[in-house]
Amino acid sequence: TSLAMGAGVALLATGVAFLAAYAMVFLPRRGAGLWFGLTLLTLYFPVEARMLPTFDVAVTLGLTNTLAGLVLPVLPLALATLVFRQHLRSMPPELLEAARLDGAGPLRFLRDMVLPLSLTPIGAVLVITFLLGWNQYLWPLMISIDNAHFPLMRGLNLTGAGSGASMVLASVSILPPVLLVLGFLRLMSRVTAIRI
Repeated sequence: TSLAMGAGVALLATGVAFLAAYAMVFLPRRGAGLWFGLTLLTLYFPVEARMLPTFDVAVTLGLTNTLAGLVLPVLPLALATLVFRQHLRSMPPELLEAARLDGAGPLRFLRDMVLPLSLTPIGAVLVITFLLGWNQYLWPLMISIDNAHFPLMRGLNLTGAGSGASMVLASVSILPPVLLVLGFLRLMSRVTAIRI
């Protein structure tokens, strides 16, 4: 469950936030600043602060004991959107002009120019959001009644502090985040070697 939560949070948050930031920077519309401000406003309301209303909405939508119920309420979209927006704003506007002169539309510009130049922030956001989903403890306890949906952190609590089983489980729980960080560092070294 922890792996599914971490991967779900990472992929959804990264994908949605990247597309939102791309639209805010390269496809500006009236009120884009207001939408960005409203997105950032959600940083003031973490899951723990809005636990009961979020639980009521999740129950109403029938999301109890589902992976969607575990993932959707904890998406860190504001943080990821902020990172991507700042990265995309640092790109020279001449890139968009050159793409338009070559006849590239918004999707081709995104695929051919923006995505290859954004591998490092995409990797960083994937790592951060995976860790946020992986370390969830309280929300899965509220939204899932079934033991099959308990995360690994709940297993650490159930095995008892200091026992041999808890030490093994703690060692296993560290492996996916460490492997993900090592993979990100390898990606960064490749990307910086290509740019140099």
